[in-house]
Parts: sequence; structure tokens; C-alpha cells
Amino acid sequence: MSMYKNLTTVAAVAALAFGLAACGGGGGGDDDQTMMQCPAGQIGTYPDCSDPPTTYETAKANIAAAETAEAAQEAYDAVKDDVTAAEGEMLQAAVDARIMAINTAARVDEQKMALSDAAGMIDTSDLSTQELVDAANDAIRDLRQALEDAVDVSDAVGDVDEAQGGINTATRRTNQMTALSEASDDLQDALAALSGSTPTQALLDDANTALTALNTAITDGADLTDTEKAPYQREADNAAAPIQMAQTAFDDAEKTANAAMAVTAAKLHAGISAQMGDGDLTNLEANDRDAGYNATGTAILVSIGSETAAATAAITLSEDKDTTVAAHHGWEGKRYTASPTGGGTYEAVVYSNVGEPTMGAKFNSGADAGNVGFATVDGVLTIDGSTNTANRISSPSFDHAAGYKTFKLPESNPQGATNITIPGSYYGVAGTYACNPTDNDNGCRVTKASDGYTLVLTGDGGGAWTFTATNPEARVTSMPDGDYASYGWWIHKSADDKTYTASAFVDDKGADPTALAGIHGTLNGTATYMGGAAGKYALSSSTGGTNDAGHFTARATLEADFNDDTITGTIDNFMGADNMSRNWSVELKEAGLSDDGAIGSGTAADNSAITMAETVWTIDEDAAEASGQWSGQLQEAGTDDGVPQVATGTFYSTYGDDGKMVGAFGVNKQ
Repeated sequence: MSMYKNLTTVAAVAALAFGLAACGGGGGGDDDQTMMQCPAGQIGTYPDCSDPPTTYETAKANIAAAETAEAAQEAYDAVKDDVTAAEGEMLQAAVDARIMAINTAARVDEQKMALSDAAGMIDTSDLSTQELVDAANDAIRDLRQALEDAVDVSDAVGDVDEAQGGINTATRRTNQMTALSEASDDLQDALAALSGSTPTQALLDDANTALTALNTAITDGADLTDTEKAPYQREADNAAAPIQMAQTAFDDAEKTANAAMAVTAAKLHAGISAQMGDGDLTNLEANDRDAGYNATGTAILVSIGSETAAATAAITLSEDKDTTVAAHHGWEGKRYTASPTGGGTYEAVVYSNVGEPTMGAKFNSGADAGNVGFATVDGVLTIDGSTNTANRISSPSFDHAAGYKTFKLPESNPQGATNITIPGSYYGVAGTYACNPTDNDNGCRVTKASDGYTLVLTGDGGGAWTFTATNPEARVTSMPDGDYASYGWWIHKSADDKTYTASAFVDDKGADPTALAGIHGTLNGTATYMGGAAGKYALSSSTGGTNDAGHFTARATLEADFNDDTITGTIDNFMGADNMSRNWSVELKEAGLSDDGAIGSGTAADNSAITMAETVWTIDEDAAEASGQWSGQLQEAGTDDGVPQVATGTFYSTYGDDGKMVGAFGVNKQ
């Protein structure tokens, strides 16, 4: 039987019952007799010229022909006085039997109707949705109940079971076809992604997973024909080749990348040294590696050389405003670079705990001691190049590295425009800068200042600058935070890219916040500090081990004990250069605290000299021997309790002969 048999013919189930026994109507009497003339000498009028039926026989025939219980009883009552007692008992039994047959027939009719109604509700012509399948199954259950209730009708459960089996098969087929179609779509998407870009392990995993899913769907399609499954089998067979080609390309790229990483790791391993000019413990002189802010805090100075040559050898790294460095544990990130002629390249990444700006006066509220506001004329503020605050002038159009930038009216000026307009902000208030050049050949000038930009009012650049706030009622923001602690790493790559030099540093911009006094004997108890760490690492092996190198970010935690003036720390939650986590940790072993908050240097409470403590680098739960050193500074005494609020420091660690790491951290009191 076809599994797509139109199951609405289940109505035939009822018909099966209808034609069965127990319908109970008429019968039980003699055949009708045809009147005829008997031969001469015979009295009867029946074919055999026998005597006519007796009263008993006539009553029995009438009872059998009765269509209601009342008619059957009346047929007996009419003759009960004319028959013998024995005949009367037989006639009453016939009445009872006839009434039972009539009642049974009535029930049969009701049960037939119930079966017909239930069968008529079954519709399996469309089983394309689960809702339609559920409806068909519900109708089948109703028909089963009708059959169970139809005690006077022949059992047709087998036919219902066949109908149910058809529905189940159709449902399985639908589900199996859906599984094939969805698996096919997933495989095509995975193959498209794989062919449209450089193969990666993730893309290969997606393609292999999708291919496995399609093969599984083919195997699970037990109710589908081989013809129905054939296109999907061909698709699965054809997918194996491009996946294998991509795997080969990936493997080749991995080999190339691994070879390149081995070279990079070897150069960086050789170039990583201890931090902050402390020198590598084995072969570097003091101050060979140093970095920090310039005098104005606008650049990073990196020096590589001997102690006496450090000042003259410093290279200025300028902020790279085109590259965004994500904040790390709340400390703002910046990148600095330099490419001196013939001197290779320099890069530094710095994290700083810059304070948030605060709201001030309304922009047009006028000057107010201690509360910045501006006296405007018709909402327009003239920017005086001799007095404006350079670090509050901001516009993407003003950005340039050094010198000055000139703005001019367009050569083709059909509208006769006299003003140059540039969107930007002043003291954090959005608005528009405008300039009316007195000499368009020279235009209007924006000069790079140490901490921002100067808008030239007159002179070589010509033209007067003004600023109009979009909303004069907007409030200015406080001056940018000029006093903050910073930490970071730096690297120098030689012009021929053969030699790397890398280290880490901490420094403070603006006023020195490190002046703590009286830690010894005045502070007791403990304090926890948490924040971030960053630096450079290299794992270099020439014997088939791991080759991995680059910059890292991590979490830093310090535990200070002011009872005995000691401090310990942990660097963990490492993220490598590939943005993947590393199962590493670095223990900052117990170090002493000096009276001014210095970590690992100065004088202890007992007047003994404090020396830098060692570090322990652990990889995958395997700890290396203690090595390197770490140091730092507690600073910014709390106004309420005197407890230092911030700590910065640097650390250097090794992992056997293969691993080197140098980094710095910045943490806040919790």
C-alpha cells in the first residue's frame, strides 16, 4: 500500500462495520405464499393445499415483522387469549427477542453515525506542517474512541491502525526531508564561507560539522527512497574535495605562520630585557632600557643605550590618534609610534587612570572665578590665539602631527562665501569654528601646540577664528585630567627587522602623586588592589617546542599588609597577541614596602635595605623556577584614611631557557 494513500478513505472503516451482522431487522416468518386453486377434493388454498397458518403462527410472524417494541407487544397481546399457555410463553419470548433486536438496531445506527462522523474528520491529504499532523492524529484518536464505544459494530481497529501507520510514516518522511534540506543549506553556507576567505580552523570546523550533519541526515532517512536521497548524497560526496583542499591550504598556511612565529619569537626573546632601566640581571648595564613621558606629557621618550648616552639617545614617540586602544580595567589606552630616518620603528602602548571630566558652567554664562564660562557676543565667542586653551580645542579637521595646517576658501566660490566653517567642540561643547581669512592666499591657520592646537588670530595665517556653540546653554566640561599614573610597554625594531628591543615602564604625568609619608608605623591592616597589566612575551624553542610571541594583557592583583609592611601580587587572566587566552600566571613574590610606598626598594621599617623580589611564571600548572624581579610604587593617599589608592609597577620573569616576559601594571584600591 502506498504510504501516501489518501487516508480520508478511512471513512470506509465505518462502512466495514455497517455491513456486519447484528443489524436485526425483519425476518423469522414463513415465506410469502401465493394464493392458488387446490385440486378438486382439497380444501387448502396454499401451494401444498395445506391448512392456513394457525393463530400462533400468524402472531409469531407479526411479532417478527414488528418495527417497534410496542408493535411486537401488541401482536402478542392480540392473541394471548387464543393460544395455549405453552404457545403464549413462546410468543412472549419472541416479543422479548424482537424488542432486543430493535434496540440493538437503534444502537447500531447511532454507532454507525458516530463512526461516520469520526472517520469524516480525518484528513491526511496535506501533512506539510506539524499542526496538520497533530490534527490528523487527533481525528484518528477520536475514531478509535468511536470504535471502542461501538460495541454492537464489528471491530475495525486494524484499519485504523493502518491509517495511523500511514500518518506516522508521512510524518517521518516529512521530518527526514526537512532534516536533509536544512543540513544541505548549512553545508552550502559553510562551503561558501570557506571558499570566500582565508581558511581558518573555525571555518574548517563549521564545514566538517555541516558535512557530518548531512551524512547523518542521509543515514537517518530510512523512510525515504534512494532516489529521493540521491541528490543529497551527491552533494555530500562533492563537498569532501573542497573541504580537503581548504584543509591543505590551512595546514600550509599554519606551517608558514609557525615558521614566521619561530623567527619572531627568537628575535623578541633575545630583545626582551628587564624593566625600567634596571637592566637584565645578567648582561645589561643600568639605564640601558628606559621610557617615560616628556616634560609636557605629550609624548613618550624611549632611550636605548648606556647610562651616559641615554639623554641624547632618547627617541620621541607621538600619539597615534588613528589607532584605538581599548581601555583596560578602567585605565585609558593610547598608542605611540615613531619612525626616525634609518632608525627602524618604535611602538609603545600606555594605559592611564585619567579622571573623568566634570560638568561646569553654561557655555555663555560669562567668566566666573573657579567656574569656567564665556562672555559671547550674540552667542559667538572670538578665539584669541594668544590666550585660548589649546587642549580644549577639538575637531577632526584640525588633527595633524606637527607644524600648522591651513584652511582656505574654495577657488571656485560662486556663492561668494566669506567664512570657512568647521564642526568641532570647545571645552567639550559641540559647535562650529569659523574663520574669515583676511588673505585667502594664506588662509586661516591651525598650529600644533604641545597639548593641543592654537588658532592663529592674525599674522602669517591671517583671519579671525570664532566658535559658536550649537546650544549656548550646554555646560562646559572640566579641564582634562593632567595628573595621572600610567604604565605600559615599548618595542623597537631595527630598520632591517633583525633586532628587537622591548621592555616596560611606569610613569606619572603632571604633578607627582607618589609623595606618601609615614607608612611605617602609621598604617596598619591590609588593602587589596586590582587592575590590569600589559607587556611583551616570547616563548622560543629550537627543539620543536612552543614558539609564541607578542604583546599581552592580563589582570593584576596586589595584597598589601601594612602590619609588617609587605606586599605580594599575582598576574593572571592572560590574553596573548592572537586575542586568545593563555593558561599562565605570574606570582609576584613577597616584597617590602618603604616608608614612602616604594615596592621592592628603599628602606624597610627596621632600616634594612629593600631589594626587589623575584617572580614565578606558571604555564599550564607547571611552575618555573623563581626568576626575574618586580617593583612598584603605592601612591595617592586616601583623603579619609590615608591608605594609598593606586599602585603601579613593573615585572620581569623567565620560564626556563625558552620563555621571557616583561610587563607593567596599574591597580586601584578595592
